[in-house]
Amino acid sequence: MSDESRLLIPALGGLYRKLAPVTETLVRLCAGLSLAAHGYPKLFGATAANAVFFEQAGFHPALFWTILTGLTEFGGGLCLALGLLTRLAAIPALVFLVVAIKFHAVNGFYWNNLGFEYPLFWALVVLHFLVRGGGRFSLDRLIGREI
Repeated sequence: MSDESRLLIPALGGLYRKLAPVTETLVRLCAGLSLAAHGYPKLFGATAANAVFFEQAGFHPALFWTILTGLTEFGGGLCLALGLLTRLAAIPALVFLVVAIKFHAVNGFYWNNLGFEYPLFWALVVLHFLVRGGGRFSLDRLIGREI
């Protein structure tokens, strides 16, 4: 018995198998670059404004948390996008996203109300790469080493 379910159109099976590593890579790139884009202004642009936000949110010392979050998002996001030290980069990113879920939970589920929907979704994506690694088209695979 196969682990795969039977396809309604069996002829599509080969296409699905060929596209799977490509789609996983696209998800990794999107997740990593999105995370990096959120971290960039914390490190290289609006550091002071982000520190004010962290101060108001109760994270003290605010500048420390701004820089740590920026490094986690920017550096970890780039590593995730490249598939470099993927599992190692996923750990602090996942911790950050769990904190974001808790922070946004007071607003309910829906992201358009600043709820936890968005960080929950990305946390699940990052969890996938923590468990599965960078995949076929990653620097980890090219180097031949993963954690």
